[in-house]
Amino acid sequence: MRQRYDYYLIIVTVLILFAIGIVCVYGISYYNYLAVSPEWTGTIQYTKYIGDMNSYLYPLLVLLLISLGLCIPKRLFEQDILIKFSALALAATLILTALYGIETGLGFILAVMTGVQGLVFIMTFKKSKTIRYEKESYIGRLGSSLLHLGVVLLIFNFVSLRESPFHLSIFWSGMILITAGNIFSFYPDRIASFIVVE
Repeated sequence: MRQRYDYYLIIVTVLILFAIGIVCVYGISYYNYLAVSPEWTGTIQYTKYIGDMNSYLYPLLVLLLISLGLCIPKRLFEQDILIKFSALALAATLILTALYGIETGLGFILAVMTGVQGLVFIMTFKKSKTIRYEKESYIGRLGSSLLHLGVVLLIFNFVSLRESPFHLSIFWSGMILITAGNIFSFYPDRIASFIVVE
């Protein structure tokens, strides 16, 4: 039952990421087509372009956050508690979105997921027995934890910290976490040969 749950969660997440990729490719192509005029960024058309792209991306980000909201806490909670936790987080997100707007709602669930994933990373690093992973190796678990933390941090930065003076620093921190997570996840044996793991 749990394996089927994980399998469908992976499929859904991949489809969402694929859709986000399509939107990004479309946005880059559209921008490059219209950017032949240097003054384009000062026009109403540019403002409409930014608004349209945000409207395309936000629903996909919400879906991605929901999938992450189901994926990240599953390392800590049993499935019945996980579903209740995710339902509560989603309900709070929807209420905050209705009252204060989508950025506040997304900021809330991102803050929750960042906190949970930060806790998961610390417990993984300390080799806690209460954390559950599909991967068996310590390096692979660290990689998965770093990858998830980087993704959540990047989305949090994009949604809530665009005007922050730390925007670029957080962006590059997220990219480093994702890169390290990928390397640790796909090359655990090679990484283990460079470091001593008890």
